[in-house]
Amino acid sequence: MRKNVNMKIAIPAMLGILALFIVLKCFGLMTFRSGTRIGFAGNDGIHKYNGSYYKITGTMVHSLRPSKDSDSVHCEITTESGSLHVLITQKGDSKVILDKEISGNETFDVPAEGTVKIKLETDEHSGSYRFEY
Repeated sequence: MRKNVNMKIAIPAMLGILALFIVLKCFGLMTFRSGTRIGFAGNDGIHKYNGSYYKITGTMVHSLRPSKDSDSVHCEITTESGSLHVLITQKGDSKVILDKEISGNETFDVPAEGTVKIKLETDEHSGSYRFEY
């Protein structure tokens, strides 16, 4: 009898947690990532996405929404070693607005409208990144 009661509680609880993760991702409050991060410190927000680290390998995806009157995403990348590939797309229609391999230090602005999705693919990259909308 007790086992049956636990399952009645566990299944709705797991579904509630899954729904919470989906809501957080839809509002850009959660970053999805795979890979290895060593010495990582960062901030994932709705208008700013940044990280500084000793080394990362893998993929990270985060969404940014424009702040008031913003029409571009400001990007700053510092590379000490390794490689970093940046793909920025418009969230609604998946239109590519930046597809760039970065191997040095770069600062630039990318014109954008509405919510954007930033995908970082790294291979033993040491340094930092900052995206602000």
